[in-house]
Amino acid sequence: MGERSHALVIIDPQNDFCDRKGSLYVDGAEDDIVRLAEHIEIFGGAYTGVFVSLDSHDAMAIFHPKFWTDASRSNPAPYTAISASDFASGRWWPVRTVYAQHADRMFAAMEKKNIPSLMIWPEHCVVSTWGHGIAEPLARALASWREKTRVAVRYVFKGENPYTEMFSIFEGIDDSWPDTAFNEDLYSRLAEFKTLTFAGEALSHCVEASVTSYISRYAPLRQKICVMSDCTSCVPGFDRKASEERLSRLGVEFGLSR
Repeated sequence: MGERSHALVIIDPQNDFCDRKGSLYVDGAEDDIVRLAEHIEIFGGAYTGVFVSLDSHDAMAIFHPKFWTDASRSNPAPYTAISASDFASGRWWPVRTVYAQHADRMFAAMEKKNIPSLMIWPEHCVVSTWGHGIAEPLARALASWREKTRVAVRYVFKGENPYTEMFSIFEGIDDSWPDTAFNEDLYSRLAEFKTLTFAGEALSHCVEASVTSYISRYAPLRQKICVMSDCTSCVPGFDRKASEERLSRLGVEFGLSR
C-alpha cells in the first residue's frame, strides 16, 4: 500500500437516479446528493482521490424493455421479473433471435450466482442523455474539489455491455466478457489508499455490490472501508437494514457526512 491516504468512491450519482424527474429515481437520493456535495465542499481536502462511477447503457440492453417481447409483440413493463423458465418457454423472447444466445448466457451466469430472475428496469442512464449526467449540485462540488486540489476526478464507466446486468463497478453478473470481467486496474488503484469511503446510489444495488466485490476479491484487506450512510439510499421495496447487515459482516463501517 502506498502513501496515499483517503479516497472517496461515489457510485452512480446520475440524474436518472438522483433527480425526481429521473426515470429510475431512488427515493431519498436527491437529498443524498445535496449532503454529499456539502460534505465535499467542507471536507474535500481530506481526500487525496475521488472516483465517480457512471452507469452507462444503451436503450437496447438486456435489462431494458426494448430488448424483450411477448407473443403479442408487447414489451415488458418496467419492474417485470423475467426468469429462465420465462425465457425457455418463450413467454418473453428477445426482439431479435440473434440475441437469444446472449440471453441464454446471461441466465446461465445468473443460475451460478443464485439470482432467480432478471429485473427489467425503466430505460435509464442511456449514454449522451440528460439522465446519464452527474446530478447537480454534486457536479459543481466535484469541479470545486478539482480546482482546489489540482487533482483529476477519476471516472469509471460501467454497464456498457448490453448483454449483462452490471451492478458492481468491478464486474458484471456475467463476468465472462472482456469488458465485464473483474476490473483489476481499478482494484489496484483503490488498493493504494489507506481508507476508502463509498457513497452514492443505490445502497441496495450498486453500492452494496461494488463494496462486496471489492472486499471479497482479495480479502482480508488492510484498509478501512466505510459507507457514508446519509449519502446513499435504497431502491424502493428493498431492505436497507439487510444491506447494512451484510456489509457490516464484511467489516464495513458506517458513518455520516458530518
